[in-house]
Parts: sequence; C-alpha cells; structure tokens
Amino acid sequence: MGVMGVSLISPALPTVREALAITDGQAALLVTAFTVPGIVLAPLVGVLADRYGRRAVLVPCLVGYGVSGAAVALTTDFTVILGLRVLQGVAGSALVTLAVTLIGDLYDAGQRNHLMGVNGAAISVGTASYPLVGGALASVSWRAPFLLYVVGVPVGLVAYRSLDDSDGRAHGLDYFRNVLAAVPTRRTAALYGTYVAAFVVLYGTLITAVPFLLHEAYGLGSFGTGLVLTSASAMTAVTASQNGRLSALASNDRLVAFGFVGYGVGLVGAFFAGSPVGFAVAILAFGAGQGVVQPSIDTATSSLVGAEFRGGVMSFRTTAIRTGQTLGPPLATAADAVVGYQAFLLAVGVVALVGGGVALAVVE
Repeated sequence: MGVMGVSLISPALPTVREALAITDGQAALLVTAFTVPGIVLAPLVGVLADRYGRRAVLVPCLVGYGVSGAAVALTTDFTVILGLRVLQGVAGSALVTLAVTLIGDLYDAGQRNHLMGVNGAAISVGTASYPLVGGALASVSWRAPFLLYVVGVPVGLVAYRSLDDSDGRAHGLDYFRNVLAAVPTRRTAALYGTYVAAFVVLYGTLITAVPFLLHEAYGLGSFGTGLVLTSASAMTAVTASQNGRLSALASNDRLVAFGFVGYGVGLVGAFFAGSPVGFAVAILAFGAGQGVVQPSIDTATSSLVGAEFRGGVMSFRTTAIRTGQTLGPPLATAADAVVGYQAFLLAVGVVALVGGGVALAVVE
C-alpha cells in the first residue's frame, strides 16, 4: 500500500499537469506534498506503535490513506488537492514504518535478510505494476488513478482482523532518549544518510525526471511511460527477492555500494539511449541497484536494536526516506530549468558511480 502513494501517479504527472494547467514544478508537488509529512511525523508513528501496539496505529492510517487519496479525484482545486495529498502522506508514513517493523518483530536476525528481500520484492511488484495501472487509468482520466486509493479502506479492515491488539512495549517520556542511547550513533547516522541519498536519487530521477523526459524527448504517453517504469521496478523485484542469497556472498554495506553502482550504470546508460526501448533497457540496471540497496539497508537498520525500540528506529528510517523523497523532485525540476532532464540524469549517474565505487573500496 505504501508505494502506491507515488508510483501509481508518477506516470500520470504529465497528464495531471495538462489537465490542471499547471507547471512541471507544481505537478511535482503532488509527490512532495505526500512525502513531507513523513519527515516530521514518522518518529511519532514509531513512538505510538511501540507504546500502544502496531494494530492501533496501522488500521486508522490505512483507512485514512484510502479516503484522502480517493478524495483527490473529487476536486480540481489544486490547493485542495495538495492538502489531501498531505493528509494521505501523514497516513502513508505509518505504512512504510510499520511494514519493516513487523518483520523485525516476527523474525530473528538469521531470517531478516531473506524476509526483507521478500518484502522488497513485494514492494517492487507493486512499484512495477502501479505505474502500468496508473498510466493506463490516466489515459482515461487524470482522476482515475486517485480513485484506486480507496482500496486502503478494505485493507485496513483486513489488518484489524489479522493483527493482534497487544500493548506496546515502550512507555514513558524518555522514549526518544532511550532509543538514541540504544543505537550505535555513528553507524546509525551512516545508515540514515544512505537512505536519504538513495531516495534523492530514486525520486529525483526515476520518479520525477524520467516521466517528463519520456514525454518530452520520446513522445510517450502515460501508458508508455508506465511500461518503462514497470520494467525498472520488475528488475527491482527480481533482484530484491534474491537478497537472502546475496547476503551470503557480501556484507550489507558492500551490497548497498554495489546498488549505487547499479544506479550509476542505469542513469548513464539512459543518457546515451537513443530510443524508448534503449532507455528501458538501460534503466534495468537502475532497477537492479534499487533491488540491492533497499532490503540490504533495511536489514542493517532493523538489526540495530531489539523489539522494544525497533518501532522508533524504523520510524527515523522513514524520516530519512521521506527526506530523500521530498528533496528529489524539486531538485529534478530545478535542474531541468538550468541544464535539462537528460543532463541531470547523467550528472546523478556519474555521482552514483563514483560514490558506489569509493564505498566498495573502503567497506568490508
């Protein structure tokens, strides 16, 4: 559910821009409005989940996510639309946090790489299918993709029946101090910083720049754009599903570094592609990189503390992710105004290649 918040509407951004007579930068705000709340509220989600239990937080957020997302289709007032996306982002921040928190709760360290890979694959299947679905729906009407968010309501009811209502483990006003005292500071800061970097790259390039570039440079509509995004996300799903095996060959830190190299190869290749097909083939490497990065860093982060403080630690993870997701789109549209989307892809690709290569040289 969490990945629907952006991946469903990403291929529809050009269509929404034209229907509402707004600019690229304003259309990108549909992404930013969704991601900003998580920067501030994700830690609160972790506190509430650790204090009152996972179900008490997850179920209302699923229902609110579905209602606020679908309500966008009922208005053409851009200010109201942004407000609804903010509300949806508030609810969505809990979905991202609690998915990996529950995995950390239910499985021991030996199983987490495998289960984080399965979770990453499931996310990627959604990320792969939602752009295709969103693009197809946007070909009918810009409103149609937003109506699909209403599925959050029945999913919330299923979660209510499936999860237990046990109380949380953590109590007291010193919760945040105890969380910070429980984690290795330098290691944690490095992991959160990597989340920010990874999602600046993902949301600045694949989620924002690529749809506009495919529309402007290659003349692709929403459905064609969805196909290209789907190809990358499908590769992410395949790669993420193998994370358990990959973790037996290399540490999580080295896997993350390899993933950044994949980002770079994909983006540099996309810059030199001369056709939509070539672009789609090149971007497969980017998808593979994402499939390595996310489950590896999720496993490393969820293993920092025990169950008592895991909700808090993973909520700060969501803050880091939302920070990257928020910074990426305006960075892309600002770069387009100066050098264009293609040059932006090349620049980010080179930085990712160099950064990943340096990391491989220094981490064990």
